Amino acid sequence: MRWINWLSAACLGLVVTACATESEQVAYVETLGVDTVAVEVFSRTADGFEGKVLIRSPMTQVAHYKATLTPDGNVATMNVDWSTPPENPDGHPPIGFNVVIEGDSATVEMTGPNAGTTRMAAPAGVIPTAGLTPMSYAVLEQAVRQSVAAGGEEYPVHFIIPARGRISPNAIRRVDEDVISFDFFGSPFYAQITPEGGIVHRSGEHTTMKVVGARADVDFEALAADYAARDARGEGMGPASPQATVQVEVGGANLEVVYSRPGKRGREIWGALVPWNEVWRTGANAATSFTTDRDLVIGGTAVPAGSYTLWSVFTEGSAQLIINKQTGQWGTQYDAEQDLARVDLEKQDLPHPVERFTIGIESTDDGAMLGLTWDTVRYIVPIEVR
Repeated sequence: MRWINWLSAACLGLVVTACATESEQVAYVETLGVDTVAVEVFSRTADGFEGKVLIRSPMTQVAHYKATLTPDGNVATMNVDWSTPPENPDGHPPIGFNVVIEGDSATVEMTGPNAGTTRMAAPAGVIPTAGLTPMSYAVLEQAVRQSVAAGGEEYPVHFIIPARGRISPNAIRRVDEDVISFDFFGSPFYAQITPEGGIVHRSGEHTTMKVVGARADVDFEALAADYAARDARGEGMGPASPQATVQVEVGGANLEVVYSRPGKRGREIWGALVPWNEVWRTGANAATSFTTDRDLVIGGTAVPAGSYTLWSVFTEGSAQLIINKQTGQWGTQYDAEQDLARVDLEKQDLPHPVERFTIGIESTDDGAMLGLTWDTVRYIVPIEVR
């Protein structure tokens, strides 16, 4: 499959280990473009699994976790403790949780700033997650192993989200003999697996996360210390796509754009990360918002005063800005029936690449120019105030 070849090529020179047997420690490195965003190591026995995971965004944190299994291979208990490595003394305070599953119920005991106990109904085979990371490899592997034991093309599974005190339904789907998928906010996350259900590598290229990961040789403690020290020096990763606000006054009109700024991170942008012929959120995370307190003309189209969201669509030879009347939604929730207008964008080539996607509004003799800039391309459209 194409994604497997792409993922294998994306390991960025890491030494991939052979498939591990029971009780051997395995390690995974997850990357976003050229940047490492998470590292995990764990081992598994017939009685349970334990390990540790670090995440880098927005700040380096490390979790130590341990789970015990029932005789039929389901999770009975899971304990997780998150902390900031000592190299960053100004990091987040420790938090933790302990999950106990008995019969058709689960109890989650939280420690830290949001300490408390939550009890909930628990479907058979429910699996606690590790908390702050979207899906740890050990947790995903547990779900895959349960699906292998059950057989069939699809295995319904439920995950406990401890920090939110709720259960999230999902399913492990068999895509190929050694490939499974699971849902990530409406998009498929793929993983290549061993016959027993171990994870070899996984790809989120079809999701909004865009991360990929594979087995690798790592020095976990050294990496955690290094990344935490970078945070302490103000050189950490920070949010993957930080939010930005553009506020300008043009011809008596107050204009505001609020959006998130993904980074290039060594990736191909136009026609790849931003695909041709598909509506794009024009940034990341929540839908990009645009507000004006005066009537405007954007690209020759009347835009009444009010609040909107901005979307876009690109081809190899053209580009359009989409002004949509729906507001407040996430960036994957585009409703074409709410479109106010689509206006053409003019393409300009840049001499040097721009690392982070940038929206700007610059004053001109006739009003202003709105620009979308990323990599070596800038798309622009004129704005006039009525």
